[in-house]
Amino acid sequence: MNLHCTILCSLILLLSLAQGREFTDSQGRKIEAEIVGYSGDTVIINRAGTEFPVPITTFSLDDQQYISEWIDENPEAVRYKFGYYVDLEKSSISQQDAPGGAYEDKLKIIPYNYEMIIYNKGVAPAKDIEIRYEIYIDDFVDVRGNRFTRLAYGVEKNAKLQTIAGSIKDLTIPANGRHDFERTFNTEFYIDRDGGKTDQAATDKVIGIRIRVYSGKKVIAEFEDGENDTKLSTITWQDETPSEGVGPTVN
Repeated sequence: MNLHCTILCSLILLLSLAQGREFTDSQGRKIEAEIVGYSGDTVIINRAGTEFPVPITTFSLDDQQYISEWIDENPEAVRYKFGYYVDLEKSSISQQDAPGGAYEDKLKIIPYNYEMIIYNKGVAPAKDIEIRYEIYIDDFVDVRGNRFTRLAYGVEKNAKLQTIAGSIKDLTIPANGRHDFERTFNTEFYIDRDGGKTDQAATDKVIGIRIRVYSGKKVIAEFEDGENDTKLSTITWQDETPSEGVGPTVN
């Protein structure tokens, strides 16, 4: 008897969940639907097998209270879906074009630019998010105290990790929208001119980039792209408080 009661109660619960709830909008119109997710101030409802994003303020005050309680009880139901594109471009420069005499050693700069795009592939806007990124570089050319000059004399080339970080705060990406941004940065290489022969003694190398998307303090998405995938896999996220330095942004 208890077993039959348990099964019957479970079936009744499943039927009630499948039927959803009768919601009322601010104009008094009614709809039978089920809440399946949320994003920012938008709730995602399922009606007859089709999902719709609806601003929470569209509903009656009683339904808004119900939705608020549902969100509090279902924090895992937040809906985000992102796509990513990154492109690393190196400025054209050659050892031969670098200024300096035939016997003059020179520290040179190579400008790079990372173009980054984040796509919101969700059915609701991604509101009040923060994008943080970290660019990782094998820093072989140590400019402190002109230490790079020793590279011309066969000193062992040991790299230290250099991290260039940035963030974009209080960002909203509409459903099926995108956000474009970029970061320009410099690396160094050291030219050793010996008896008219030009040698590249050491060159900084870009390892790759990692992007995180935050909602408040929670990481809701992460992406990485490596110029050296093996090396990138060994690097952990470096800085929880990145600088604000970013290039031009286009919405």
